[in-house]
Amino acid sequence: KVRRPRAIRRILILCEDEKSSRDYFSSFPHDRNQVEIACVGTGMNTDSLMADAIRRKNAAIKNKAPYESIWVVFDKDSSSSQQFNRAFDLARSHNEITACWSNECFELWYLLHFCYQNTGIAREQIFARVGELLEKAYDKADPSVYATLMPHLERALQNAERLEFANAEQGTKTDNPSTRVHHLVKHLLSLDPDRQ
Repeated sequence: KVRRPRAIRRILILCEDEKSSRDYFSSFPHDRNQVEIACVGTGMNTDSLMADAIRRKNAAIKNKAPYESIWVVFDKDSSSSQQFNRAFDLARSHNEITACWSNECFELWYLLHFCYQNTGIAREQIFARVGELLEKAYDKADPSVYATLMPHLERALQNAERLEFANAEQGTKTDNPSTRVHHLVKHLLSLDPDRQ
């Protein structure tokens, strides 16, 4: 008998930045025999990132190795409202692609591990506050951030869900501060064999 290889679930995470979010998401444990997670730091802007996600999705389908899901992680920061909204429109037109934004920046997710933040805050303030809470200067390339934050993960999930609900109630779901990172984190947690 010829033994057929098991089907592997394929997930792609495309990050706007080249360091912090890529390194963070790459740290989540998963069963590599069951799930293949490609986490790519692109250094692209929002428009280019979405176009790249669509290109990669189509190439994977053509190669008969489609992605189960594609997560596009980006910040609002300097993007115009038009660029920001176009990213959501593109994601909605491709079922496998999920827009995973943070406004003002990805590090808002880190801040939510320690406290609830529901008033507008600039990225420089977020970096400074995260540094205070980590008790060292914040460095986007620091590989120890994941391990430092993990004991506070449940609080971050609760704070992010609370913020998302409050923003939806006020009709300001993408305003500063807002994030959808917790949706990707919950998905990654569901792939952890120790949590199943």
